[in-house]
Amino acid sequence: MLGQLREEVHEAEGAMRVGERLRDVRVRPECLRPFLHFRRGRYTRNLIYREPRFEVVVNCWDEGTASPIHDHDGQECWFSIQAGHFLLENFPLLAGGRRAGPAVLGRPSVEGPVGPGHVDFRGEPDAIHRVSVLSGPGVSLHVYAAPVEQCLVFDARRQRCEWHRLSYYSVFGRPVKPPRPAELSERR
Repeated sequence: MLGQLREEVHEAEGAMRVGERLRDVRVRPECLRPFLHFRRGRYTRNLIYREPRFEVVVNCWDEGTASPIHDHDGQECWFSIQAGHFLLENFPLLAGGRRAGPAVLGRPSVEGPVGPGHVDFRGEPDAIHRVSVLSGPGVSLHVYAAPVEQCLVFDARRQRCEWHRLSYYSVFGRPVKPPRPAELSERR
């Protein structure tokens, strides 16, 4: 099933095609099992496939966790919810925020709760968001137009953003030792 998904995404040209191919995709749980690594109070990023044009990652979310407010360093991102119910907050960028330093975000638009089968797309100009698990555990399948090495993380209260290097909790099903603190999660 994952091999078929990888081939379909590889063959898809353009944002709309990738989104169409992911719509209502439900990966059989036994196919995801090697990539399901949960941590209490956090979410984990687990690499399934990577090449220069795209990468496929499964995120495993403990109930009640949320990502920080972040972008995707200019890369397009699609994610399909496989398990759990999520709240998506999309933040308009009012000033700054294109590199580390001052960044002013507007009030977020909120989508959710959304559950299995829902596909979300992140790209310019709607790239800044926060993902929260309302009920879980949650599992989301992410496709990035190119591998994402880093992202800007936003502190709306301080009106600043900083670069954060991203890491994987597991690569091809095997945990990376030791887990790196760059896993970005916050308790809601």
